[in-house]
Amino acid sequence: MRQELEEARRVVVKLGTWVLTAEDGGIASSRLEDLVSQSASLVRQGKKVIVVSSGAVGLGRNAMKRPHLTGLTDKQACAAVGQSLLMKEYQREFEVHGLVAGQILVTSDDFADRRRYLSLRDTFERLLSWGVVPVVNENDPVSTMELKEDERTHSFGDNDLLSAIVASKLGADLLLILTNVAGVFDSNPEKNPEAHLIEQLDDFGKIRQLKLDGQSAYGRGGVNSKIEAARLASYGGVNTIITSGLVPNAILECRGTLVPSRQRLPDRKRWIGLSSGYGGVIEVNRGAAEALAGGRASLLPSGVTGVRGTFRANEVVSIETEDGREIGRGIASFSSGEISRIQGCHSREITVRLGGEGPEEVIHRDHLVIFSEA
Repeated sequence: MRQELEEARRVVVKLGTWVLTAEDGGIASSRLEDLVSQSASLVRQGKKVIVVSSGAVGLGRNAMKRPHLTGLTDKQACAAVGQSLLMKEYQREFEVHGLVAGQILVTSDDFADRRRYLSLRDTFERLLSWGVVPVVNENDPVSTMELKEDERTHSFGDNDLLSAIVASKLGADLLLILTNVAGVFDSNPEKNPEAHLIEQLDDFGKIRQLKLDGQSAYGRGGVNSKIEAARLASYGGVNTIITSGLVPNAILECRGTLVPSRQRLPDRKRWIGLSSGYGGVIEVNRGAAEALAGGRASLLPSGVTGVRGTFRANEVVSIETEDGREIGRGIASFSSGEISRIQGCHSREITVRLGGEGPEEVIHRDHLVIFSEA
């Protein structure tokens, strides 16, 4: 795994809540100092480094002396307090190494809307060209996407998914997800002392069969969200290493579970397939799922069995099998209401059911990204 780090030119380092938070709920200062020092070492080697950081809600909660948060508004308010405290720590620690840290707060809409995504990407590129270390977090005070899961999108999951999206869309070579465990095990090591570390993970179908439950006291994401993040990053051509951030030299040693990259998708396909937000879900039958897995088929109305959520035409949507597995994403040719009216029908019936001319495909293959293991 050291080889992946040595060969990487652009590295995203995701620091989880457990890594940054001390037992009293405040910042784990000595650990942050060490992790920033290692990140600065990568910069001195000529690498571009982006940090995706959790911890704002916890810091705000600790500062406001509110151990119990009663709802979403409480979490958003604590994030507003904690973000400035967290960024102050990063700025101070990077300054020791002669580096400047710049804060970037994002929502899932910033990635789901292509124009906003391109503008955001340009900002990242300018900061990196200036030698600035971007520190990224979900904009919790104005966004509910990470703090609360709804029908419209999956949760970022303690910034795990956010780190994968940042890594894949900004052309990173390596994503380091630092958490409170040494990597991915074949069972929960806290419950099973015989659990074995999986050193390389590339069979996501097999990993679904394992019981990998577990979530930290402070963080929102568990090991499953880290595996999902690594899976998505792999489709963006990014190697991912899941490792413990609680051990010395965690970044530079790079020991843990490696999820190797796959063929990097073209930029527009990466935006579609790795969009952090999506308008809704289109459910497909087995025949359609198998046809789409071949990589050359469009999604036709005959293969659609259901629609969830409300979305307009030309929005990114998730494609799921009838048993709830996401197999891809694409840009819908019709609104959710129109798809509900044409689902299950032959393409030639679209005009009759909708009362006007329209595309023959629910999602054209040029606007479709399928995750091959599905």
